[in-house]
Amino acid sequence: MSGNPFEHAEYNNTNPFEDSNQIQADVPLTDHAGKAEVGQDYTSYTQYGDNQSSVYQTTTAAPSNAADDAKNAAKAAELRRREEELAAREREIQAAQAEAERVRTQGKNNFPKFYPLIYMSIPAEIPKAHQATVKFIYHIWLALLGTLALNFLACMLMLFAGIPNGAADMGVSLGYCFTITAASFLLWYRPVYNAFMKEMSMYYYFYFIFNGFHILFAFYMALGFPSTGSAGLINMIQVFNGKHIFAGILCVFSTALWFVQGFGGLFFYRKVHQHYNQQGHTFDQAKAQVTSSAVRNEAVRSAAWSAATSGRV
Repeated sequence: MSGNPFEHAEYNNTNPFEDSNQIQADVPLTDHAGKAEVGQDYTSYTQYGDNQSSVYQTTTAAPSNAADDAKNAAKAAELRRREEELAAREREIQAAQAEAERVRTQGKNNFPKFYPLIYMSIPAEIPKAHQATVKFIYHIWLALLGTLALNFLACMLMLFAGIPNGAADMGVSLGYCFTITAASFLLWYRPVYNAFMKEMSMYYYFYFIFNGFHILFAFYMALGFPSTGSAGLINMIQVFNGKHIFAGILCVFSTALWFVQGFGGLFFYRKVHQHYNQQGHTFDQAKAQVTSSAVRNEAVRSAAWSAATSGRV
């Protein structure tokens, strides 16, 4: 028997200072899923848990990515909406600043001349590239006033000539001189003026809707149905059949001017629509601008009402 106490076999390959947990960790894993040798249970099941986690992550990656894409799309749409609102507010601020500068440098209201209610100056307010278009539309509106006046005179001569329903035609044509004049200015000329001045979708849609009605009305008046207040084609034929030459000549001019209104309106309607498309305006922008304008006007009315009631108290 040897006198060396460290010669025993059980100590030959063992470091007495080595961590027993490290020894277990160094033992290779078995191929059995969820199983291990004795002393390896914690390590093997941890590995099994890791495998399950990776499988779960793999199967749920696609739905997670789809949800993220939907959220990103919603955020992008919200950002676009806010950008449009900010751009609209910026245009409004710029318009208010331009109005203040205009009042300071050029004076106040100048239209109409006999009783100024608003300020209107194509050279000062419309971009130079579009001034010709707005001037032509303005001349069409002025021609409408002349057409209404001439139409009324022709209908009055029809009454004097004894044309059937001449009184009804004259009465209706006189009403047109006031209603159509005001409505045409407020509903389609001023909107298209503001559209080119401010480049806002809302004004373009006002013009498209109401100028479209005006074009249809012009062709309707050109036909000249009896009792409609028109000295158009049908009434013109009746006047000439009655040998009323002077009244017939006025009816000819009236009919021609109504056709000019119709075809001229169509030409510039198309021209304005092309510009609208080139500028990238949309119906959604128009709706947002209408809503924003309504909310702003309501806030102004509420503030005015609050100021008035607080003053009474």
